[in-house]
Amino acid sequence: MMQDVIDTLHTEQCSLAILHEGNIRTFDGHGVRRLYNIINDEPELFFKAKLAVKAVGRSAARMIVEGGVTEVHAEVMSQQAYDVLHDAGIAISFDKKVDHASFLDIWRKLGELENEE
Repeated sequence: MMQDVIDTLHTEQCSLAILHEGNIRTFDGHGVRRLYNIINDEPELFFKAKLAVKAVGRSAARMIVEGGVTEVHAEVMSQQAYDVLHDAGIAISFDKKVDHASFLDIWRKLGELENEE
C-alpha cells in the first residue's frame, strides 16, 4: 500500500499524498503550511495514515507525529526529522537524508523559505 502512495506522489506531481482509510488524496502547495492546514482543518486525515511527501523537516515531522501518522516516505528528509519520527516509532523511508543546513538549502529551492539577500 505504501508503494501506491509513493507512486501517486510521483505520477501526480504533487507535494503530498496521503493514504487514509483506503483512499489516496493528493495536495499541492507548500509542505509545512499544507500539513498545518490539514492538522487544523481535517485532523482525522492523519490518524493511522501513510504519507508520501517531497521534503520533511523537523517542524513537519512534529506535526506528522501529533497527527498519528503510522508511516512516512520522503524524497528528502532532514536528520532532525528522521530523529523525531524514529523516536515516535513511525515507519520511515526516504530517498535522501541530509543534514540541517543542506535541508534548508533544499527548502529554499522548494519555496518554503525566503532567499536571504
